[in-house]
Amino acid sequence: MNKAGTQKIETQRLILRRFTIHDTIDMYYKWASDPEVTKYLTWPAHSSIKVTRSVLAEWVDNYADGGFFNWAIEYKETGKAIGNISVVKLNEETEAADIGYCMSRAYWGKGFMAEALKAVVDYLFDVVGLNRIAACHDVNNPNSGRVMDKAGMQWEGILRAAGRNNCGICDEVWHSVIRTDRGDLPELYIELQDYEWPYEYTDHDRLIARAICFDDDGSFYFVRAERDDDFGKAAIIETPGGGVQGGEDLQTAIKRELKEELGADAEVLCRIGVVSDYYNVIHRHNITHYFLCRILNLGDRNLTVEEKEVFHLSALKMKYEEAVAEYELRRETEQGRLIANRELPVLLRAREILAK
Repeated sequence: MNKAGTQKIETQRLILRRFTIHDTIDMYYKWASDPEVTKYLTWPAHSSIKVTRSVLAEWVDNYADGGFFNWAIEYKETGKAIGNISVVKLNEETEAADIGYCMSRAYWGKGFMAEALKAVVDYLFDVVGLNRIAACHDVNNPNSGRVMDKAGMQWEGILRAAGRNNCGICDEVWHSVIRTDRGDLPELYIELQDYEWPYEYTDHDRLIARAICFDDDGSFYFVRAERDDDFGKAAIIETPGGGVQGGEDLQTAIKRELKEELGADAEVLCRIGVVSDYYNVIHRHNITHYFLCRILNLGDRNLTVEEKEVFHLSALKMKYEEAVAEYELRRETEQGRLIANRELPVLLRAREILAK
């Protein structure tokens, strides 16, 4: 599981983002204090704006935990928060999550909640790497079930007298979707924010080509570098690759990078997708194109002086589980967390492609 935390998600009409304390008024007046909104929820309507402010302060603190997923639903047209959607239960052992949501009555019946739920489901599959996502509703609140249906969840059944909400003990109707329900695998497109360093400005983009490389033994290849620069002091791992040079197409760039960093001749099998992310500390926006490549043979590497003497760049060969564990180990540093958030979803998608 990739503990990427609550990242910004954008849909046609909505922006799903982290709450801030400035959302207190919208949250209190638009939904949290409304007994009709909270009727079938497990928490009571807020009795005062002070309660809402306290809840938001706790949520804002919890965003430091990469396993905390709680989005404000912002309506693009007004720029105001109109509801929230969150993971209310996370089971790392089974890679599963239960989702809860609520929204201002003024926006009911317009498809906003299904739009938000579908986006969060995609994020939890594609970025976090979960295998099962579920949600339930009171049997007397079928409208919530229709939201789940529209978001692609399947009806599972009714657990009698299994829950308690503001109406008392209730029968719970469960819906879920699992990874294999999704059918064909589209190319990934993931947008990530940098929450490790404060945003000041972005003054340049960098076009990057990287590869998930594997061999006939089922091993994957990575590079390890020792950094002591603007990002701090850390040992990191990444997929091989780097900046696209002037006049290069993406496939030419990735083949050159693999030859330089791994000494590898490789066959480009397919595109995996694109990850857009940021390095706020150096004011850079990365647009990284990922490819799946099969190693044909390995020879001498052609590293720059900086790569050899400053970064001490070395090649790593690991099985999938070993690689995931290595990325998780590197989360101890800010850059390590940024890299893991970017690359673990791509590595998972590569494994899914190879399994087909």
